[in-house]
Amino acid sequence: MLRYAIGRPIFRCVAVFYHYRCTGYENVPRDEPLLVVANHISRKDPVAVNIALRRPVRYMAKKEAFDPRNSFFEYLMVRIFFAYPVDRDRPGPEAIRRTLSFLEKNQCVGIFPEATRHEDQKLHPFTHGAAYFAWKTGVRVLPIGITEKKGEDYHINIGAPFHVPKLEGRPHKVLPQITRIIRQKVMELLPDDWEMVEQDDESTSP
Repeated sequence: MLRYAIGRPIFRCVAVFYHYRCTGYENVPRDEPLLVVANHISRKDPVAVNIALRRPVRYMAKKEAFDPRNSFFEYLMVRIFFAYPVDRDRPGPEAIRRTLSFLEKNQCVGIFPEATRHEDQKLHPFTHGAAYFAWKTGVRVLPIGITEKKGEDYHINIGAPFHVPKLEGRPHKVLPQITRIIRQKVMELLPDDWEMVEQDDESTSP
């Protein structure tokens, strides 16, 4: 984890300029695998979550993020913070295999189930990826709410980790139920004036 040890102090210094604030750190387990699930409002979210948890978090990142023609900040982020590429249109077995492998090694895997950034103070529909891994592995989910308003702090709000219910059935029946549970947990960590966009389960494949 040398890259993380080097990168974390650098990004902590950068975070000062964003008026970064974290609540709920006491909810972060130190010695167990976690599925870290958060809403997504900014390119700095993966870095901020890593700083907040004080544990390395491996992120599924869109494959385009690994293009060296991207901004230096984004390229540095995916390299330092152990992101791994995923084709959002066709995730494929390799992405699933790597995620399961990281969790088996007691590591944290981060997922932004909205799949893209939104700055409209709405929690958008979730894909079923986080639900699938929580259901498949039994690993606890650590929900996080992220907010930022002009003139206010960039706020990471960490909730209590939880196990999803051990439902039996075919994935297309079970995963929408688990996704709704995870999404509600994230929503509870966001301000009261946020809106939850209606979830269309048929359009949110893993």
